[in-house]
Amino acid sequence: MLKTPARHILKTLLAALSLAAPAKAVILFGLDNSSNRTNPGTGVPFEAVGLITDAGRVSPMGSAIHLGGGYMLTANHVFMQPYVTFDGTTFYNRDLSFTPRQVAPNVDMQIFKLSSTPTVGAVNLYSGSSEQIAPATLIGWGVGRNPTVPVDSASVNWGAFSTSEKRWGTNVPRDLVGIAYQSGGYTAIRTALGSDSGLPAGVGDNEAAATMIDSGSGLFQNISGTWYLIGLTTGVEAVNTSHFGNDAVAGVGKGDANYFVRISAYRSNIVGLIPEPSTALMFVFALPPLLKRTRKVAMQKK
Repeated sequence: MLKTPARHILKTLLAALSLAAPAKAVILFGLDNSSNRTNPGTGVPFEAVGLITDAGRVSPMGSAIHLGGGYMLTANHVFMQPYVTFDGTTFYNRDLSFTPRQVAPNVDMQIFKLSSTPTVGAVNLYSGSSEQIAPATLIGWGVGRNPTVPVDSASVNWGAFSTSEKRWGTNVPRDLVGIAYQSGGYTAIRTALGSDSGLPAGVGDNEAAATMIDSGSGLFQNISGTWYLIGLTTGVEAVNTSHFGNDAVAGVGKGDANYFVRISAYRSNIVGLIPEPSTALMFVFALPPLLKRTRKVAMQKK
């Protein structure tokens, strides 16, 4: 049975406010900033996750995911900028004639469009209810770890923007939560860093924590042999430090939570806002659900 904590968790948004240099990486628990910078070769759509940048192609504002046909999905709180890059070298102009569209009222998710279709694949949007309590792959452009913090440390301070590189890592969906946003809220998948009672015993060195600039990045899971986007990154429990706790170890505090908009809850809204939906936006129908419990989570805006 999934555990529902009694305490309320504050959620910090991960978009940039004012940055001076590129920031591009998730934090990895047991690996340094030179790791996991290329496609892992598992079939996960690594190339489909991009970085939103300013007119100078330097300052990042958030991550985004290619839906097909040049349409992009990102967090609603990410401030739109003129360019997107998927590899840090090739930049695509945002189509300024297409007004960014919030996917649904009170949901931290929006769609925008590029002026040309990028040479990267599109993602499959999950529409079932069988997200697994098993490792999923997080791909994002957030700031990396502070290099002075040893790998395998329970607490990892976020590094400077010079630690940047696009990276992948793994995390385990824990349960469903209700996130307060605008005048209402939305359904999110919550992950817990570090092992926790009733969950798999961690995911090893590749375990990843979302950081600044990861808003709009993707949580992907292989379900019945197909990789699906199951969550859109929107926030974390605490800012500036990621704590990989372990309830089973005496004296080690509980791990921080990361939050992702549950794609299956809003897939029909996403497709309805795209004039020419890509055939890559596939449905998958329900298997026995594993994420059952929901709760409300207060939000702290950064």
